[in-house]
Amino acid sequence: MATINLADKYSKKIVDKFYTDSVILGKTSKEYDWDGVKSIKVWTINTYAPTDYNRPLNDTAITGTHARYGSTYEVADTYQLMTLTQDKAVSLSVDKGNNTQQMMIKNAGTVMARELREQFVPMFDKYSLARWSGLLASGMTAVDWASDVQKNADTSLTKSNIVDAISAGVTAIRNAETDVADAYCYITETNFGKLLASPEFLNIDKLGERNLERGVMGKVRGMQIVPVPDSYLTKGTGNNPFLGKTLNFMVVKKSVVLTPTQIKDAKVHSDPVGISGALLEVRWLYDAFALKTKAKGIYVSSAEALS
Repeated sequence: MATINLADKYSKKIVDKFYTDSVILGKTSKEYDWDGVKSIKVWTINTYAPTDYNRPLNDTAITGTHARYGSTYEVADTYQLMTLTQDKAVSLSVDKGNNTQQMMIKNAGTVMARELREQFVPMFDKYSLARWSGLLASGMTAVDWASDVQKNADTSLTKSNIVDAISAGVTAIRNAETDVADAYCYITETNFGKLLASPEFLNIDKLGERNLERGVMGKVRGMQIVPVPDSYLTKGTGNNPFLGKTLNFMVVKKSVVLTPTQIKDAKVHSDPVGISGALLEVRWLYDAFALKTKAKGIYVSSAEALS
């Protein structure tokens, strides 16, 4: 049971926990619309390999079976079904008497902001990063794009080899016949420190010489670097409970991933029935997906061996 510490014994100030705003919001595709629906189907039209043109010889009778362009295929299609599954909520109260005797340090707006920053935003970010990686913790539902995500085990990264490791991710994505113009490298703070100490990084990137997008801390081979707390890419309780492997970094193309949020309510009720004070309610209905047909635009560097 939580204890309320009254102001006659304790300081007015409450030390805020360290927090970060979302590291992924604004860095995902907005191409699809979930308004009014729980699931959507994303259709992909199949393409077919070209064949040699079959030029007929002179004086050859042209019949209905003569296929100058090769066999004719009826164009097929496939679809990916995406269903929102995460429906999270919390209910909190701030008693008017307690708030008054604590010098108003529990202002409802302040409490709401702390709840969102310290609970909902990290939960949302950790869940999304884990889902995109396809390396999910035991008990989580497997994702259909997991086998298409490009992965490599880099079990010992140092300042001497980290640029090469990140560069390998860029190469893998470009070899998948795409580019990194809209790609972000989400890297742990520990490994970002190694990157900053790398002579190669200092030579290829000059921080401060241009305006960078919020959260971006430089580039490697044209790809934007986004440091995240170590806990976001570290598996397990107290870190990222959705993740099945501890990661060094992951490269994600914006056009490949989605984070639909259908409900994002944060309400403060003043003196509702049964409460003298404020009732705070938060509800988020959301999920995170990667497009299976483009999942090679995700590259994961694992700190553990991949089996």
